[in-house]
Amino acid sequence: KRTLRRRRKLEKETKQLIKQEELKRLHKAQAVQRQLEELEERQRALEIFGVKLERELRGESDSGTKDETQMLHEWFELVVEKNKLMRYESELLIIAQELELEDHQSRLEQKLREKMAIDGKSKESM
Repeated sequence: KRTLRRRRKLEKETKQLIKQEELKRLHKAQAVQRQLEELEERQRALEIFGVKLERELRGESDSGTKDETQMLHEWFELVVEKNKLMRYESELLIIAQELELEDHQSRLEQKLREKMAIDGKSKESM
């Protein structure tokens, strides 16, 4: 009887820990999703600015106030910023994939615990 109580207490604590880990992953996944959305907005804004700058460089725009050297400098800064954003996006996607794998692992571990509990009960009843 004492062993049974101890086992139930341990199972309850394990379930609480699993729930806490799930919540941590969920919060982290939500944060990653927000960051990806913000990143997409920044990329869109850069794209719009890049198109405008490219037109100015080609002479298709009426904006004759900037010299070509300044526009080329802005263009290269834009390319550097875009590359940074792409790297950051890759990192976020890797984090999201890690979270998915951790979640999958947790579910598999839970199934294993359930199967082991069923096998343990079968042995006890014999």
